[in-house]
Amino acid sequence: MPKPTLEAAFAAIAPQPGAMAGAILRLRGRFGEPHRAYHNEAHTLDVLSHLREWTDDPDVSLVAAALYHDAIYDPTRSDNETRSAALSAEELAQQGHPPVMIHRVTDLIEMTAHHLPSPDLTDAVLLVDADLYILGGTPEEYEAYRKAIRAEYAHVPEDAWRTGRARVLARFLERPRIFHGDWIGVSGREEQARRNLAGEIDSLMVEG
Repeated sequence: MPKPTLEAAFAAIAPQPGAMAGAILRLRGRFGEPHRAYHNEAHTLDVLSHLREWTDDPDVSLVAAALYHDAIYDPTRSDNETRSAALSAEELAQQGHPPVMIHRVTDLIEMTAHHLPSPDLTDAVLLVDADLYILGGTPEEYEAYRKAIRAEYAHVPEDAWRTGRARVLARFLERPRIFHGDWIGVSGREEQARRNLAGEIDSLMVEG
């Protein structure tokens, strides 16, 4: 299976051929912002790749939500998902998508804020699990992710970072499940994700 590209993903959701060149350039420009060490084009393409692995024909709204879920990413703010959803609505309307589809996309993006989708909303579960997939990566993959996230929060003093990051990770460990679906490749990552998160918490406490 060929690796996804922004061009292919936009072509899959295009209401009319050739309508996406400007949208691709704008989104790629956002992904190239210098503070994005992790929440960038590569991460978005990884999310799209997982969706294609887990479902034969991802819904147009799901693909659009994956494309725009990190369209706005400012580590100094806590409303990135809301702002990304609003931007997606603006962009998708310009592209000619119907309001009902746009509303579905914004709902899906908003659900990535807390990564707690309703179990009966399959597309939301797919998107959230794809977004969190790195948490269950190999130790080497997780370490690269950890460093990238720290780089995005380089403006946060070390003591505050250790405390805040440990709190966020602990909340994930308190959940009955980190991943919500039973997709191929996900069910086996739950235990590894918990090991990765616990290991990072331990390292944060030791450093402190």
